[in-house]
Amino acid sequence: MGLFSKLFGKKRAERHHDIQNHNEAMNELRKPIKTITSTNNGSGMGLSLSISSDKSNGISISTSPVGVSTESTATDFYVYEWFIKDTGEVFYVGKGRGNRYKEYHVRAYEAEKIRKMYETDVRFVKKDLTEEEAIELESQEMTRILNETNDRLTNQIVPLMTKRGNGYDRGPGTPKLQFETAPYLYPSEIEEHYFGTKPRAFDEVEYNNLKAVVSIDRNMRDEIDIIYDGNLEKYQSETKALLEANGNKILKSKYAKSVTAWVYIGDDYVTNYESDQEQALEKLGRNVPTYHLIDVWKLLREKYGEVDIESKEEIVIDPIHNRVSLKDIKNLNDWSKGFDEGKPYWDKGDRERKDGNLEKAIELFDKARYNGYNAPALYNSYAMSYRKLKDYDNEIAILDEAMERLRLEENKGIRILWWKRAYKSPFSKFLISVEKSTPKLSVMS
Repeated sequence: MGLFSKLFGKKRAERHHDIQNHNEAMNELRKPIKTITSTNNGSGMGLSLSISSDKSNGISISTSPVGVSTESTATDFYVYEWFIKDTGEVFYVGKGRGNRYKEYHVRAYEAEKIRKMYETDVRFVKKDLTEEEAIELESQEMTRILNETNDRLTNQIVPLMTKRGNGYDRGPGTPKLQFETAPYLYPSEIEEHYFGTKPRAFDEVEYNNLKAVVSIDRNMRDEIDIIYDGNLEKYQSETKALLEANGNKILKSKYAKSVTAWVYIGDDYVTNYESDQEQALEKLGRNVPTYHLIDVWKLLREKYGEVDIESKEEIVIDPIHNRVSLKDIKNLNDWSKGFDEGKPYWDKGDRERKDGNLEKAIELFDKARYNGYNAPALYNSYAMSYRKLKDYDNEIAILDEAMERLRLEENKGIRILWWKRAYKSPFSKFLISVEKSTPKLSVMS
């Protein structure tokens, strides 16, 4: 048993090391590519174009070579290429001197993996070059291979303006992206061609596994435009609302002990997925179900129906009423006189409100207000009447006015008692009480 554990542990460690090396290479490719050239155009940029014409007036445009100059004065540089013996496919082009052509290339992980899996050989494109000549020829040879053959280079950086890239995009066997359709975890073109790696579909969603999910957004390129038609926020918001409304949690840590599923927003390399699952086994002792946001969104809508997401657009309030403006109110600066002349109208209006004569009640409230009555009872009666009529625009407007008058009275040195009261209507949230007294502000909750 001990021997088996040692052998198994060693094999798993080697596998983890291979995947880790691959992922480091993939992550390097996701970084912005800085093309290093043998010339300096004085702008501080590593990319330059050269345009030349020949006697027949033909014009050629080329990019500066890919390569790093060490400013060596040696003349024994060479350009070499690694190829598979059985097929003749060139999978790596390099430059060097001495034994460079047969040394282990730490940063050429995919190329080294091919050398390990296949019977390969090396040939020299040209020897006895200066470093500048080797840099130039290396780029020319990569351009030739990418433009004139179907060979797949594993070089991480290749010249610009070639017909094909360097094979690190989705493999051709990966299904195309489609609207509202979960993509696949994909192999690169190199992995698919040389190693036989296949695309992997996301797991079929099981609702019981959505109790505590983590969102994964590692790879987002053309997915937003194609899968979500440019409206990713809609799908994220609806999914989040449906999950939380039904008691499910959204976690932040991918390896949290309580995590029940990973939900990808985009897609990713199959090898990244495999590496993540191996880490889950080590940290959690189990694999984690892996779903795509589109599939989760579809299942939740099928189970619970559509969800209304609160609009972030500004709500336009357009109340229609016959109230005079605040500046035209009588007794505006005489609270006692306004109380004496206006309160009788409020008394009559509130009786009408209680009898169900809401329009008549509002007319009387308008008269109470016009005569200078400014009390919480007036605005409370206004709000309840408008709510009963489902005239929410006027309800909001009258409560806004109440708060505005609150601020005006506060500035005049009148003690304010302001507290919140919960109404059934989502709009009626404030009841304001104004009491003539000493200049002091208190807030009650």
